[in-house]
Amino acid sequence: MPQVLTFDVASSLGTSPAAINSGGEVTGSYTDVGGKSHGFLRKRDASILLFDVPSADETFPVAIDQSGQITGWYKDASGSGGKGFIRRKDGAIVTFEFPNSTQTVPTAINAHGEITGHYGDSIGPHGFVRRLNGSFVSFDIPNSKETSPNDITAAGVIVGQWADANDRLHGFVWHQQAATSFDVPNSASTTAMKITRADLILGRYTDLNGQPQCFLRQQNGVIINVIIPGASSATAWAINPAGDIVGIWIDATGGHSFLRSANGVVTAIDVTGATYTQPVGLNQAGEITGYYGDPNGGTHGFLRS
Repeated sequence: MPQVLTFDVASSLGTSPAAINSGGEVTGSYTDVGGKSHGFLRKRDASILLFDVPSADETFPVAIDQSGQITGWYKDASGSGGKGFIRRKDGAIVTFEFPNSTQTVPTAINAHGEITGHYGDSIGPHGFVRRLNGSFVSFDIPNSKETSPNDITAAGVIVGQWADANDRLHGFVWHQQAATSFDVPNSASTTAMKITRADLILGRYTDLNGQPQCFLRQQNGVIINVIIPGASSATAWAINPAGDIVGIWIDATGGHSFLRSANGVVTAIDVTGATYTQPVGLNQAGEITGYYGDPNGGTHGFLRS
């Protein structure tokens, strides 16, 4: 039987995991009594390390690689914009900004420590890759007004979404300056969220009834709609190398969280007694992390293994 462990940062108002790596380490943010957000790393032994970018007003970790390096963004003392950071395995923190940008927001880190995300300027959001030497590569999907990467593989393949002149969202795959755009058939919008090392893409789309749904896009471009029995809508959040995915669905009784295995079997994974359960990460061992709400309005972390 799967075991669900719940956890909190001591004396926090809320604990919100953001990602889990192959070793079962979890990163995310917690809220202090003053309403400010700070970073945490939950180690495999269940110990929790707290950290902040030096001189930051708030710190928001978003991703962790297999070696334990963490990336995210922070607000400085002025509270304006966003700037990127990477926390090394030894705890050293390096900050970075795309040159002449108004904000720099990392979204993912790969096994080599390369980071992707978006940055803003007077025109709008653009995609970036930060190389190991600290240099940047900027990119935009042709004819886009906004380019927003969400994930990057060890091979440097990036997926995300781009907005056209009518603000419609489309999925994309970008690699070595070449971009492929795609849409789920009969959809109003398409977003590519995650990609595995086998180039299997997990994403979300809005159907013609305005409801969010999930899809998988295979390496050959074939798109498979992910159907959750009895659900009116479903939103995907994470995928592991085996092709298992986690997300949330809505039915007549309300919202629920799910694990869909690669063979199509769907299992509800709501935390017992929670008012809602939000999975956010899933590793190759099948460990799931996320957060849930209690009846008193509190937010807590969980790890399902």
